[in-house]
Amino acid sequence: TKEELPFVNIVLEVGGSQENGASSDINGKYVIKPITPGKYDLRATFIGYNEVLIRGVQINANQTRFFDIEMTSAAIGLKEVEIIDYIVPLIDKDKTVSGGTITQEEIQKMPNRSVGSIAATIGGVFSRDGEAGSMRGARTGNTRYYIDGMPVIGTLSLPESAIAQQSVILGGLPAQYGDATGGVVEVTTRGPSRIFGAGIELETSEFLDPFGYNRVGINLNGPIFRRKSAETGKKGQSLLGYFIAADFTHRRDGRPYSGDMYRGTDEYISYLQQNPLRVSGLESGGTFVNGEYTRMSDLEKIKTTSNTSRYNINLSGKIDVRTGPTVNLTFGGQYNYNKGNATNYGSSMFNYDKNPLYYSQTWRVFGRFTQRFPNDPEKNSLVKNVYYSIQADYQKFSGSTADPDHKSDVFKYGHLGSFNSHFAKNYTLGSDTIGGQYYNNVYIMDNIYDTLYTFTPGSENPYVSNFTSTYYSLYPNPEGNWENADQVQLGGGLLNGQGPPGVYGMFALPGANQAGYSEYDRSQISVNATGSMDIGNNELKFGIQYEQRVNRSYSVGPTGLWTLMDGLTNFHIQELDVDNPEFIYRDGVFQDTIEYKRRYDAASQRVFDMNLRKRLGLSVDGTDFIIIQSYDYNSNSIQYFDENNVSHTISAGEELFGLGMFSPDELLNDGNWYVTAIGYDYEGNKLKSKPSFEDFFNQTDDDGNFTRLIAAAEPIYMAGFIQDKFAFKDLIFNIGIRVDRFDANQMVLKDPYLLYPARSVNEVSSVGGQAIDHPDNMGSDYIVYVDNVSNPTRVTGYRDENTWYNAEGTEIQDPNILNVGSGVSPYLVDASLTKPPMQSFEDYNPQINVMPRISFSFPISDVALFFAHYDVLTQRPTSNSFSDPRVYYFFDNIGGTINNPNLKPSKTIDYELGFQQKLSPTSSLKFVAFYREMRDMIQIYRFNGAYPKDYTSYNNIDFGTVKGMTIQYDLRRTNNTRISAYYTLQFANGTGSSTTTAAALVSSGLPNLRTTFPLAWDRRHSFNVFLDYRYGRGTKYNGPTINRDKKGKAPLQVLNNYGLSMTLTGGSGTPYTRSRNIYSQLSGGTRLLQGTYFGSRLPWQFRMDIRIDKDIPLTMGKGDNPRLGNLNIYFSINNVLNTQNVIQVYPATGNPDDDGYLAAPEWQREINEQLDPQSYRDLYAIFVDRPWHYSSPRTIHFGVIFNF
Repeated sequence: TKEELPFVNIVLEVGGSQENGASSDINGKYVIKPITPGKYDLRATFIGYNEVLIRGVQINANQTRFFDIEMTSAAIGLKEVEIIDYIVPLIDKDKTVSGGTITQEEIQKMPNRSVGSIAATIGGVFSRDGEAGSMRGARTGNTRYYIDGMPVIGTLSLPESAIAQQSVILGGLPAQYGDATGGVVEVTTRGPSRIFGAGIELETSEFLDPFGYNRVGINLNGPIFRRKSAETGKKGQSLLGYFIAADFTHRRDGRPYSGDMYRGTDEYISYLQQNPLRVSGLESGGTFVNGEYTRMSDLEKIKTTSNTSRYNINLSGKIDVRTGPTVNLTFGGQYNYNKGNATNYGSSMFNYDKNPLYYSQTWRVFGRFTQRFPNDPEKNSLVKNVYYSIQADYQKFSGSTADPDHKSDVFKYGHLGSFNSHFAKNYTLGSDTIGGQYYNNVYIMDNIYDTLYTFTPGSENPYVSNFTSTYYSLYPNPEGNWENADQVQLGGGLLNGQGPPGVYGMFALPGANQAGYSEYDRSQISVNATGSMDIGNNELKFGIQYEQRVNRSYSVGPTGLWTLMDGLTNFHIQELDVDNPEFIYRDGVFQDTIEYKRRYDAASQRVFDMNLRKRLGLSVDGTDFIIIQSYDYNSNSIQYFDENNVSHTISAGEELFGLGMFSPDELLNDGNWYVTAIGYDYEGNKLKSKPSFEDFFNQTDDDGNFTRLIAAAEPIYMAGFIQDKFAFKDLIFNIGIRVDRFDANQMVLKDPYLLYPARSVNEVSSVGGQAIDHPDNMGSDYIVYVDNVSNPTRVTGYRDENTWYNAEGTEIQDPNILNVGSGVSPYLVDASLTKPPMQSFEDYNPQINVMPRISFSFPISDVALFFAHYDVLTQRPTSNSFSDPRVYYFFDNIGGTINNPNLKPSKTIDYELGFQQKLSPTSSLKFVAFYREMRDMIQIYRFNGAYPKDYTSYNNIDFGTVKGMTIQYDLRRTNNTRISAYYTLQFANGTGSSTTTAAALVSSGLPNLRTTFPLAWDRRHSFNVFLDYRYGRGTKYNGPTINRDKKGKAPLQVLNNYGLSMTLTGGSGTPYTRSRNIYSQLSGGTRLLQGTYFGSRLPWQFRMDIRIDKDIPLTMGKGDNPRLGNLNIYFSINNVLNTQNVIQVYPATGNPDDDGYLAAPEWQREINEQLDPQSYRDLYAIFVDRPWHYSSPRTIHFGVIFNF
């Protein structure tokens, strides 16, 4: 009758377990919220009417799903349950978000099921090689990922069976999302079920491709505790349910590459290990490195990388607790563990056995409490559908990288063996006056020197040790060859703390340590509270968020510690004590010889030296000369010479050295630090307290040594939002506002141009005794510059933030105009300072950003829809922003690029207009035009005119625009075919593609780009296609058959339950900058621009992945309720055409495998002067043909999935 039915019970179910529900009001309307995205069954019951079950209702994030339920009176016939299969509507009149949602069923049939690969199927997502990159022209780091509502840090890996739904939001971002200026990817994991279910998946590439991929996946779900029915006493609704999934993966080749790869044959590598050097044949002696005589016959072509195997574990779980009909409590989390050997191209030829060992783990847990306040269907309340939800989560991302042999034993990295000295005294015939008496023609001791420098190899780094052993073997006569350490080094031998040279600087030789030791620990705590209510026709949603991170890191450059120890030990006893001569007598007769012991200088004794002597049991204030290079790891013994120059060997009883023996200042080494400790102490222990910024400059330990502790970074992010969704006539509006507050929670320079306080205009009335009349246009807070910092006599100019003026108040572009002989000189408050005072710093000023979000949709009819939005988005700095006090303390000695802790959030303004038209009952076409303005992006920047020196850092100066159009064709399952196809036309321009785009300009002394050029991911034409072609079974089968009438059997359905799915991504080539000059990749060079910046294009790129599978339904058990299962057998082929897409080329040639250097006439002389020109040419040709210049190769996986 189409009459509205009041008080109908509507329930949402998952696996037969009730998740939420509502009752219709007197007008027959119902609203169910909140709902976690996913697939549900919708059940409606009403006395006197047949029950209705709608199966497979797809609920997407940030979208309202409308569904009218028609019920049939039970009086018409027998009472029954009417079952309806839900069909997702082609036109969503509530469409206010751009992007796409991929359901569990679609994900399960995709060739790749990682979060990034799934996102790459959506139009507007840039992908070079199957990964998810830039979204609508934004930088890759501008994308924010959420898993089960948690803003993700660490890895995104999940068990492949755990993803229930994934949404990619590219525009129309609801106010509840922030801290992203590109896009948002929201992943919802699967939840519990009312009945027990399980699955196992086995996947391998063994015997199909050479890369050795193997994976085992399992999942379990079901109830833990169910409520008993009061009527029947049987278990009914689940009160406590669980879902658990796990993947265990091993990859023999951790990074498959396309193209040719080479490595030394086993025989040749063994030869280099045992014979690293040869006699040079030169009159001066010395050696040559055998690796520099390598021939192509010494190499073999390989298909896989060597020693890059890795394994990982992915876990995901969720527990739902139903504490009452209106209260839900959910707990969940994920865990990821990775361990393996990293890929290192420079070591892939001869030294892959030493590929760094890495491990990382990510774990995150959350708890969510939701309470609903049901409506009274008999009352027509103004406020309805009220609920609130509070979620708290904690995440930790940690890991380390180390040498595979030495791991955290940092002193073994640089140890090659024991070098023993044989000291002798040197005398000079001369004269001297001692104690008032003149001595003539006497032998005066003036030095102690080494006469023999013997070597015993160690076992810690045997192949590096062989460099020294081979040198000693090649030159068995010590005279002129190994009388001292200098001779050994000049001849080609290595000392402790030194590493072997590379082969022409291209490839590492066997045994070279590739990495130091490093570890990191990053954590995040988040709290998110949201609420919602309907007031009349307005759906209000509001919430607050709090997020704090703690970022720690620790690293050691271990090999060089031996050089540091050499320099610190005995530093205070280098001179002879000439004030206390010793006259040599024999039988009471002076022998015309005067000797001296070593002079003890307490003021110059280093902390390490003192601690070493204590550990050895030697006198701290003695003059025993300790030979660091002599340390023997086997016996933990070391050589020293006493005050009489007599050699001794002493054992420490345990490993002698430790980082705690150094003072922090010694490890910091005047700005060339060996250890970085942020949130750690210098021995690698996590700090239990939080030192202040000022503590780094002032705090000392009990011995008076500066502790130099640096606190972990702890930025704080807060936000609040409110949004209102309402209808005005035929228009549906979603209007919101979001306020973000970001506090870097650290100290920053008050003025980025000043390390020391300087005077402003209102503080300067005279200079050098002369009254100053400042120009009228100078503000009172402008900084005054003078002719000389130490002795100012006149004003040379002024500065207001980044704007410079000369003495007359005229704006100038180059601050060096103010340099009149003593540099650009601010009028300092205290010119005698040599280290920055705390007055130069201030707390970071929290940044507050207000972001309006407006979107609307206008359904013209049931078959057409207009929609549009306007968004303002901001994102906090993602890198290069840590406030490191070491930089300021050692400012004069610091080179390179330093952080800018005062970076501000970047901003994007986003506009979109779209139209969707229904073409048929199962297909639609959508047109979306978008425009973005990106502002305040971070770029490398030169602070010219800074004091005490110019420096390079970062600044919020980049900007860009993106304009484009996306066309989407959506074909729902029609017969056998499902298609989702996107074409995107996009123009992405900006002043920089990354934070370091302007590095070459800045290093050349040129200003940053102020004109926009194509960005690195500016793909003008791109395609993202997902196609699934699938046959049904039984009456739904429409494929080829084999007639079996003669056997009295039904026709054989040949392709019963077979399917093929395909993803196709690609498009036109991305830009690169051509160069008109050729230079070596080893020595580098200045690129001379040919054409315009990013004015050339790579070839078009395409990648096709397919999956071919068959479902086999299974029935297990007997009786009325047998358990149903399903077996799925599949082949998954990535890059099925084995297309070698060119991803990177050399600017001078436009080729991926040749930079032009070997053929360039201007470089032939340099090439022919190499030790072995033919070897150099062969190795260089391999070196520049880098495998990552091409897309990844074809991989073939076979898998079996069994679910029940």
